[in-house]
Amino acid sequence: MDNLTANALLNTISAVVIGSTVIICCAWIVTVVVNSMRQRANTRTRLETYNKLIDKFSSAPELIEFLRSDAGLRFIEEQTIEPSQPLTKIMSSIRLGVSLALVGLGTLFVSNTWSGELGNELYTALALAGTIALTAGSGFIIAAAISYKLCKLWGIIPDIGPKKDDR
Repeated sequence: MDNLTANALLNTISAVVIGSTVIICCAWIVTVVVNSMRQRANTRTRLETYNKLIDKFSSAPELIEFLRSDAGLRFIEEQTIEPSQPLTKIMSSIRLGVSLALVGLGTLFVSNTWSGELGNELYTALALAGTIALTAGSGFIIAAAISYKLCKLWGIIPDIGPKKDDR
């Protein structure tokens, strides 16, 4: 492969990587902003509901009596915020890590297999991209493992497996 073809290929790959990175970052920012706005609206609605409920009762004992009743318990249950699911977040981190690691390994494999035909610049670019993807993927997998261990240690994730006494 001559230098002109290698440079054109390198420029195309760079444009695709930079363009997709910009699109992914913009989508992530929009997602974070929309989720933040939704949480703010939910909090504001919940606050207004609590204020109306407190204003409705003339004394504290009446409010406490309502909250202890079946209707009050249902009201409180409806207003509770869903707790985050640590296992879901850990699994998504593992999925992302494995995907990035496999992309990195594939890119490194391609760069090493075709190192003679690609030219030095393209080989360097592919090797660098593969190394970055593999490192990021490994980081996500390690972070998921650490998160899992900490969640188990803090009791956020209950033990599901067989106990040592059962064997």
